[in-house]
Amino acid sequence: MARLLLVVLSCLLTSCIAVRGDDIKIDSKWPLEGVIATKSVSLSVTGNFSSGTSTEPTNPRAMQLIEGQAQKAYMDSALFSQVSLAKEQSDLKAEVRVTEEGSKALAGISGFISGFSMGLIPGYVHATLTMETVFKNQAGSEIGSIKKSESVSLWIQLFLVLAMPFKDNPNHVIRDIYYDLNRATLDQALKDGFLFRPYAASANR
Repeated sequence: MARLLLVVLSCLLTSCIAVRGDDIKIDSKWPLEGVIATKSVSLSVTGNFSSGTSTEPTNPRAMQLIEGQAQKAYMDSALFSQVSLAKEQSDLKAEVRVTEEGSKALAGISGFISGFSMGLIPGYVHATLTMETVFKNQAGSEIGSIKKSESVSLWIQLFLVLAMPFKDNPNHVIRDIYYDLNRATLDQALKDGFLFRPYAASANR
């Protein structure tokens, strides 16, 4: 999980819920249909946290989650004959850049106040997770790029324990967001013809 969310969840995980913004719109069935998987793809995944005044690399634990969900989504899509995170020869390359935007200071203060009050005073943090994926052909030339975003809000309060049985675990919410960002990206890439067409021109979305 990304740095901002770790700050919050470490305070009172037992009384924390996460709510998605539902910004991602996916129309196609999953796995994607109508394509015979004949091409391999290699993934390059990077991440950073931006607080508006500074940018930091995503911590290794969060990167494991981000990379894992990227690889899972690409494999589940049934679009590719092989999916790899290694820098090896492949028909296609996908450079995935994830940016988490939010206020680390606000998250820390809010989490501290909530923790200090034993959860009586609610804590809150909001973040936007943005994924920009650049697709390249075997020669390294750009085919096209796609950007997708999803927002997430986390609430911390003692009384939220009563709501937790009816809400997904915050860790699962974040995991699903990263998966769905990749899924939405592949859905758009297929519709735009980035994946299975003569790679003569570059387009941006």
